[in-house]
Amino acid sequence: MLTAMLFLAFAVPAGTAAAAGVDSYVSLGDSYTSAPLVPNQVGTPPGCARSDHNYPSLVAVAIGATSFRDVSCSGAKTTDMTAPQAVPNGTNPPQLDALSNDTQLVTIGIGGNDEGLVDVATTCARLGLLAPTGTACRDNFASGGNDSVVARIAATAPKVAAVLQGIRERAPAARIVVVGYPGVLPRSGNGCYPLVPFSGDDVRYFDGLIVQTNEMLAQQAATNGAEFADTYLDSVGHDVCTLPGTKWFEGLVPTAAALPLHPNALGMQSMARSVTAVVSRPRPGPVLGPLVRGKGSISRGRPARFGYRLDRPATVAVVVQRLEGGRRRGAACRKPSRANRRARSCLRPVVVGRMGALGRAGENSLAVGATVYGRRAGLYRLTATPVSDEIEGPPQVAQFRVAR
Repeated sequence: MLTAMLFLAFAVPAGTAAAAGVDSYVSLGDSYTSAPLVPNQVGTPPGCARSDHNYPSLVAVAIGATSFRDVSCSGAKTTDMTAPQAVPNGTNPPQLDALSNDTQLVTIGIGGNDEGLVDVATTCARLGLLAPTGTACRDNFASGGNDSVVARIAATAPKVAAVLQGIRERAPAARIVVVGYPGVLPRSGNGCYPLVPFSGDDVRYFDGLIVQTNEMLAQQAATNGAEFADTYLDSVGHDVCTLPGTKWFEGLVPTAAALPLHPNALGMQSMARSVTAVVSRPRPGPVLGPLVRGKGSISRGRPARFGYRLDRPATVAVVVQRLEGGRRRGAACRKPSRANRRARSCLRPVVVGRMGALGRAGENSLAVGATVYGRRAGLYRLTATPVSDEIEGPPQVAQFRVAR
């Protein structure tokens, strides 16, 4: 046991272990997270094929997580985040059930099985046996300019978004990191036929699907208040066509303990480094969605009401300015005076009120009353800045008009 713990402690470079104070870490995902066949296989149900040397286990040690739960499962799809997953020798409960209000960190690697990437790779290998220099794989999936796999990648995007929103509902204060897929095949060149029966074009086609999948995952992370861990760049040069020791992913005939076309122990260490590097950085500020208000003016004395969305619980600091007439002097808009009366007119923001509001993760409403903006008619500007753990997020700005 001591030897295993020493290995885990040194598998990720010490310089990356800057993230401290994570009391509760939960890992979700598919086989690229659970690491089938990588020693040592642990947990239940055994059909999920989790390794105690997968990247979540290494990350948990690197960041000093007090509590760690890995509920990833081989073969998982986005539907298995909220529904039981039947596997050999048991059933894995819905993975999101592992989350709670106390969860501080969630990592998730998902999407590849929704797209059917393993089946794509298997089909390409079968076709490539008879076409070592052809374009059989691309012709099979992208004939006539309509790429069925690219279409599945696009169709997976809203499913990933729904999962991220589900994580936020169950763990409102958690930091969420979406983990991308590494590059299993060479980034360029002609591959290593016949050890891996992909033609040069097959290699480039499949690698392009991984890149597009990662772009989709990064976009969904950014849109849904999560961060993205790029595991692809670090994996370049360690694909299935390299020699054992350099190879981080196994071919169709594995030379180390791992499923074909999956990371071995070295690949898991690489993914752990990429994830730990993200978690070790300061957490970005909270994300506040656009301020939405109905059309039309507001009667004097009536509150201005806005709707907005937060990616996590946060305080929203509100500053209200009245846009008053002014005169341009250089780059500034000055209060009108005899001296500048011939200058161009402009709108001069004057702070008239401030307030704070506590927002929860998800949809919120904000009412700015006359005690904040005053009772004068005119055009007003509202700036809302989310703050969480003393870290500010990007502000949102909206205008409203108070009728006479």
